[in-house]
Amino acid sequence: MKPTAREWLRQRAHPHRHWLWLSAAGSLIAAGATIGVAGIIALAVHRALFEPDRLDWTAVLLGGLGLIGLRYAAQALRDLAGQRLAHDVKGRLRSELLRRARETGPARLATQATTGEWIERFQARGEDLTGYYARYLPAMQAVILIPLAILITVFWLDWLAGLLLLFAAPLIPAFMAIVGMGAEQIHRQQQEEEDRLAGHFLDRIRALDWLRRARVLDATEAEVVERSHQQRRLTMRTLRVAFLSSAVMEFFSAVAIGMVAIYVGFALFGALDYGPAVDLTLFTGLFVLLLAPEYFLPLRQFAQSYHDRAGALAAAEALAPLAEPVNTATPDDARPQAAPSEDLLVLEEVSVHYPGQTEPALARTTLAIQPGESIAITGPSGSGKSTLLALCAGFLVPDGGRVHRHADAQHFVWIGQEAHLFHGTLRENLQLARGDTIPDAEMANALDQAGLPLQAAELPDGLDTAIGEQRRGLSGGQAQRVAIARGLLSAHRLWLLDEPTSALDHETEHALLDTLFELAHRHRLTLVVASHEAAVRRRCQRILAVGDARDA
Repeated sequence: MKPTAREWLRQRAHPHRHWLWLSAAGSLIAAGATIGVAGIIALAVHRALFEPDRLDWTAVLLGGLGLIGLRYAAQALRDLAGQRLAHDVKGRLRSELLRRARETGPARLATQATTGEWIERFQARGEDLTGYYARYLPAMQAVILIPLAILITVFWLDWLAGLLLLFAAPLIPAFMAIVGMGAEQIHRQQQEEEDRLAGHFLDRIRALDWLRRARVLDATEAEVVERSHQQRRLTMRTLRVAFLSSAVMEFFSAVAIGMVAIYVGFALFGALDYGPAVDLTLFTGLFVLLLAPEYFLPLRQFAQSYHDRAGALAAAEALAPLAEPVNTATPDDARPQAAPSEDLLVLEEVSVHYPGQTEPALARTTLAIQPGESIAITGPSGSGKSTLLALCAGFLVPDGGRVHRHADAQHFVWIGQEAHLFHGTLRENLQLARGDTIPDAEMANALDQAGLPLQAAELPDGLDTAIGEQRRGLSGGQAQRVAIARGLLSAHRLWLLDEPTSALDHETEHALLDTLFELAHRHRLTLVVASHEAAVRRRCQRILAVGDARDA
């Protein structure tokens, strides 16, 4: 049975509960110091009026300053413990989320959400937990410990005043619960809209060049503005709930403090002759009056942090499924195993199901890859070519079957339909091939082998040629050649290519394939190419038709 969002949040704090103990200790110390300060002030006023000869101002000032300093130190300790708790919980959660993402693999992640939504969940939703652990949990401890300590002190001084405080306190959480019943739903709507807005905005940024050519920039801008206005309206609704809960708290605490003040006033004037009111002194009355606001102060602080709880519950519902262990296949059968010495990679009766689909994306497929050979994976669109290639790369864990991987296949070169080049210089993009510094001469040699020499007109600044976002400044064929050069620099022998020429014209396609297969023959590279192009099939030594899973 899956835990609720509330239980999930508590479980996250359990490994770091020492910070909660430290926060509770800070609250108790602060409560003791507050009671001590109130007592010193009440005693000083009482003696100043009725026993001036017994008043020691030095002791009063030193004692008061010392307790005030202790109170603020304890509050700082409580705040520090809360911040450390939030930091540790978020750090551990993000580590788990990254591990789960690696186990899930990019292929499955891509089917579950857009890149912008994933970024929003991993970053913003994690930050939404900060208030819960840094403010709400310490405030919840304080709202129990501090009023309890003050209530015990007030009962010891005057049980009638203690009853007034005791009966007034439950009204505040009750009205707060009524006000905050819809807060969690509002927070959930706000966070879902933030996720969608992030994905929407990132998609529009990526397609900015296409939108400009289509002359729809104005319409796109208006669409983004309207979505942002919708997000603003949801944010304002969330803030209204937060302000309303604080206003309710302030109102009822003021009423309760007024009731205590009326009781103390009537008792001191002799208008009440019941119970402890008869013997009430200025010291006792002033002591109680000074403690009454402090009794409700943790409740007011709790009200201010209550919206943090609503935000965290909404975030927990989005994050909890991401942090669950990946349930794909049986580990013994599906995890990569050592391949036979003569094979580089073996897929044995592998099957893959994507969530929400009744039919398998790949069913009982077998493929053995030997070093130095070239294999074309063919089949109609949707037959599972990219899925099979993702299994070869380890991006997916199969739901059934076995994967045997040689040590030489642990690292590979991946080239997709469009080479992914980053904003920067050509040198910086090529340097991504290895961790050590690559000499310029080696880069130039790799580019020359890939068919894009540094002397080419397309590279006016050589290795310092600037490359913009989405490989701006290079054509599709040139970008693929940069990717080939980067693969050569990596020195990996297994190359996995997913429709590498689908975005190229006929002439560029043939030139690129000539270069690629010549390099494969020269360096004894192993090529696995997913493609429906006849030009690829003619050049490969073997063909695997994914639809019927037979070698041709």
